[in-house]
Amino acid sequence: MLTNYHTHCFRCQHAEGSVEDYVMEAIMHQFDKLGMSDHVPYPHYDYGLRMPMSEIWDYIYEVREAQEKYKDRIQVLLGFESEYLCTQRAYYEELLTEYGVEYLILGQHFFDYGGQFRSAFAISDTAYCVTYAKSVREGLGTGYYSLLAHPDIVGVNRLPWDRNMEEMTDIIVESAVRYDIPLEINANGIRRGTVTDSLGEHYMYPHYKFWEKASEAGAKVVVSADCHSPHLLDNDEVHQAKAIAKSWGLRLIDDIDIRNPAKDNASK
Repeated sequence: MLTNYHTHCFRCQHAEGSVEDYVMEAIMHQFDKLGMSDHVPYPHYDYGLRMPMSEIWDYIYEVREAQEKYKDRIQVLLGFESEYLCTQRAYYEELLTEYGVEYLILGQHFFDYGGQFRSAFAISDTAYCVTYAKSVREGLGTGYYSLLAHPDIVGVNRLPWDRNMEEMTDIIVESAVRYDIPLEINANGIRRGTVTDSLGEHYMYPHYKFWEKASEAGAKVVVSADCHSPHLLDNDEVHQAKAIAKSWGLRLIDDIDIRNPAKDNASK
């Protein structure tokens, strides 16, 4: 089965291609399922690099239109990639009910650190990574999310692999196993290339030290394109990510379980 649940479009302001462009690309590569998961807008604050809140219904309409138009050729799913912020839980539930969003993936690009906003791309001390991991654990525990995107994305900061990084990995992997949520090997990390440090040459992410523990724990793992252009949906980096995941002995799955507890609860 060929699937991809981590897919962006032009509305996020750092990608290209319409929803239909991605659907047509997926059909060309004989995908069974395509999940559109653009960065979620927030109603009361613009975190940047995402669609404005005023476009959310346009995005939803485009995905719904593609679902109907191509239903005999591919299954298209309506989703968002979302950070987890405890102050936004009511909004996440609203997305999964009133907005009709079918699934959310957790991409923790930023998190709260002692009441201050902290970007996962601007970490100077590995102690922050433990807080990052705890915010991921809290998010996974809500049951809102069907997939944890790029769990090792803090690797872009080129931090030393120390005790804090080990603790971060333990927290995230143990949480994914406990809540039975797949971890994502992200092809964008392959596209970023390798670095060389005291551990030798390796990818910033997927970081092999993180995935050693994921393999030992038997965590479910899925490879995603995280594509920001249609031609990246099934390209060399995606194939390379799959090969790396297999070589690391990871528990690869082709498909994920779609979770929508807020919608289920609302129907009871």
